[in-house]
Amino acid sequence: MSRSFLFLHGWRNLRPEGHWQYQTAKALRQRGEKVEYPAMPLPDTPQLEEWLSALDSSWQKMTGERIVIAHSLGTTLWFQAAARGFVADRVLIVAPAGPTFLREEPLVASFSPLPDRLTDPRWRVVCSDADPFCIEGATNWLKPEDFDVIPGGGHLALTDGYGNWPSLLQWCDEPSTRIVAR
Repeated sequence: MSRSFLFLHGWRNLRPEGHWQYQTAKALRQRGEKVEYPAMPLPDTPQLEEWLSALDSSWQKMTGERIVIAHSLGTTLWFQAAARGFVADRVLIVAPAGPTFLREEPLVASFSPLPDRLTDPRWRVVCSDADPFCIEGATNWLKPEDFDVIPGGGHLALTDGYGNWPSLLQWCDEPSTRIVAR
């Protein structure tokens, strides 16, 4: 069966080459996988409807098994898309932006409030116990069925040392792989 990967980046992410999403997308492409990694419009001042349009454009190009890998505000984008009927075969939610951040940061106000239903058995959450963009702790407000906690991982971003991330790439092939710190 064919498969496609969709990477959703976060707020202020210009998709730098060293970031784990860029590295993972590049590795998957080199192996011949179909990868969508859209540059979201106005990443510093994002608007939900514009980001949903970019997601939809990439979504239409996907074939076979649909696998979503979202980070930060990209996870919120996925939550909003799922509430509107988008369904993926597998989703990796990495370092989700927390409700307090979404409420208090005016530049991302269009992404709030979060939808009511924020869990799905096809989703796995990877988070840190020390994420400044999720002070609530993702496992406390998302209540995921499946999660991996990275102790002291910060926002699991390039600035936290998250470039090439071997276990995350392994998860792309084998969804039972546990995501561990780099």
